[in-house]
Amino acid sequence: MKQRRKCSVIGCDKQVDARDLCHGHYQRWLRHGDVGDEPLRFSGRLCSVPGCGRPHKAQGYCPAHYKRFVATGDPEASRPIREVAGDGHVNHGYWVIPVPHDLRRLVGGAKMIGEHRMVMALHLSRPLLPDEVVHHRNGNRTDNRIENLELWLTSHPKGQRVQDIVAFSIEMLSRYAPEIGSWAMSKTTASLGATGSPDQI
Repeated sequence: MKQRRKCSVIGCDKQVDARDLCHGHYQRWLRHGDVGDEPLRFSGRLCSVPGCGRPHKAQGYCPAHYKRFVATGDPEASRPIREVAGDGHVNHGYWVIPVPHDLRRLVGGAKMIGEHRMVMALHLSRPLLPDEVVHHRNGNRTDNRIENLELWLTSHPKGQRVQDIVAFSIEMLSRYAPEIGSWAMSKTTASLGATGSPDQI
């Protein structure tokens, strides 16, 4: 998995936040126009959650546990903190990531995409179709392991006539199981009566 880049300031080993700078150096650059020479302030205080080891932010917690504490009143110490490799952000519960230039062909040229859709497109080695959505099996929208993802369809027949359902089924078979779809199409064509409707399949 791709490792997140380090801050470009010499001697700083923090992860990049923006403009090739860590959060502290980026904030300093925003305020003063340069990153300065003095080291970033760090109290040495760590998160009070046992085993966390991340720097303290407020109320005795690191940024992740503090955010949980503010939202629910509980830092949820037993729930692991998501370790992110690469840049990204959460949007409506989904993890959104930047798309490398060489992979934009899989997402219609998009520069940012839901990680779940990128993982599925890479798994299928093709772009997702407009009526395809990616479902999270366990309901956790940031758990984008391929084993937690399922390909779903939003399309369905407009009518409920048998011939509509048969035609839709053959279309789906042709898309996802071409060898079966070809067989089904040949059987349907062979069974068409004078009215142009399937007699039996």
